[in-house]
Amino acid sequence: MKKIFLLLIAAQAMTTVGCTKTNDDEITDAGSSKGIAKGKVTYADGTPIVNQKVVIENTVLFASYVFATTNSKGEYSVAVPIGSWKVSVEIEKEFFGRKYMYNLHPDNPNPFAGVDGAVRNFTWVINGEKPGGGYYGSPVKAYSDFFTFIDLADVELTLTPDGVLIDGRPGSVIRKSLVDVGGGEYGINDVPVGKYIITAKNIVTGQPLEIRIRNTGSYSNSITGLFNSDFQLPDFL
Repeated sequence: MKKIFLLLIAAQAMTTVGCTKTNDDEITDAGSSKGIAKGKVTYADGTPIVNQKVVIENTVLFASYVFATTNSKGEYSVAVPIGSWKVSVEIEKEFFGRKYMYNLHPDNPNPFAGVDGAVRNFTWVINGEKPGGGYYGSPVKAYSDFFTFIDLADVELTLTPDGVLIDGRPGSVIRKSLVDVGGGEYGINDVPVGKYIITAKNIVTGQPLEIRIRNTGSYSNSITGLFNSDFQLPDFL
């Protein structure tokens, strides 16, 4: 039987920053205020993310930052100096004992002038396109077994969630043919982090394919896989 092996990679970026805390007063002005960066940070369902670090970075001066922390309503507000600034938010989430870092999705990714101030709101999403390119979801990459070569463009993967996704929502079955995900590698992009039961088949012949996690275990008709939690390539199951 033809065989392929998989690599499940978590798409993320890690940054360590300091912060200053926004007071817990309600921030009611929906418009921008001169010299102020403010906004709200929430989960996808609108629930506020409390005590969350917010990074305001100067786009010209190296390592020049202003920091804030969200209050009990998920809101932040902080004065910024003259200059060009951009806002970003990252959160760390634990899932099955592994830690994953996410860049939150901005409602407006554009830089702003400190003298003008700006409103920048952020939402935690676990898949979809990022404003600067790439995806919030993670790639599943597939490779043909050396001794039983198969055209990966003829392979279809089915990923069935085994429990909830990293954000607590029930996932949906993903059934897709492999495509070039960059660098000549084949796989599926933008898969929400979760635990999945994975099967594969040749869509030309309809034949099931034996699969395994890269360099790990024995080949079988299905595997249960969990995304790794960093950019390292060694196997994780």
